[in-house]
Amino acid sequence: MSFEQKHVIISDFCSFSNLVDEACDKLMDQQIKYSIRRIQKMEERLSDLEQELDDFLFQKDRELG
Repeated sequence: MSFEQKHVIISDFCSFSNLVDEACDKLMDQQIKYSIRRIQKMEERLSDLEQELDDFLFQKDRELG
């Protein structure tokens, strides 16, 4: 198994500060995507719980009425 070495070329226009900013932006984008997925899952779970509650209350009303 052989490994190739890849060289990183950093131009004069790309400062360390720019690299850090870009990395932070990418991490923030990933965090936002993750948060959106979590919110969607919580919305789905809340909807399921609301349906369960509606079913439960409907059943209780039938038993009492």
